[in-house]
Amino acid sequence: MKETEISTLDFTSPEALSTGNEESIKLKTLPSNIRELLNQATTEVEAAIQNLEQALKSDLFKDPSWQDPIWQLLAYLYLGTNRMDDFSSLDRRHEETFGAPIFVNIPQEKLQLDSDRVVFEMPQKIVCGSLPDITSVQEACASSKGAMLDFSRVHGADTGGLKELVELFSQLPRDQTKPEVAAIDRFISSLGKAADDTAGTQEMWSMLFEYKRFCNDIDAFDELAIKFAVRFGISPPSW
Repeated sequence: MKETEISTLDFTSPEALSTGNEESIKLKTLPSNIRELLNQATTEVEAAIQNLEQALKSDLFKDPSWQDPIWQLLAYLYLGTNRMDDFSSLDRRHEETFGAPIFVNIPQEKLQLDSDRVVFEMPQKIVCGSLPDITSVQEACASSKGAMLDFSRVHGADTGGLKELVELFSQLPRDQTKPEVAAIDRFISSLGKAADDTAGTQEMWSMLFEYKRFCNDIDAFDELAIKFAVRFGISPPSW
């Protein structure tokens, strides 16, 4: 697939989410009173989302001091209900309106990071030239403080960015000086689901393999290798 066809990969897309069938199966296994409670809560949350969406469109809420809490609460509800496509759209609208992604106004999205470590913030969109300098990361890893890669703002990447991310992880130390990697789980999970999609690319798979190596997770690497071989009909990368 040409890079121009996947210039921006939004890993908060609907493809990265669980299916409705899976959720309905889980609900059926719950006691009836719990199901009733969850159904009631879901109805109330959906009503709140609709009200907040209408509020953002209303002339009554044009004052920025009133708008900010509405943006934040709506973002919380989208995240809490796995409506990541809606959250991604809201995030883009917020950046177009205020010049900054909504992440900066949501405390949960920024972890309480260890102040003793040297923190390298990963970009919101991983593209060519956007990643931290590998030499600086390696030096921080070797220092007494250690290093941390913070993925809390990341929700997308393009092909070139993934290639550079693979290269970055391949050069990270794997011993006791290896950096801590914060808030990467959502990115890796969404990347895995995007790779499984028919539009998935080998760059996505390469990053998944490299991350398994970084985590020293041989079993997960072997499972991924089987999927890769079936998908592409070629031998998978070696450990």
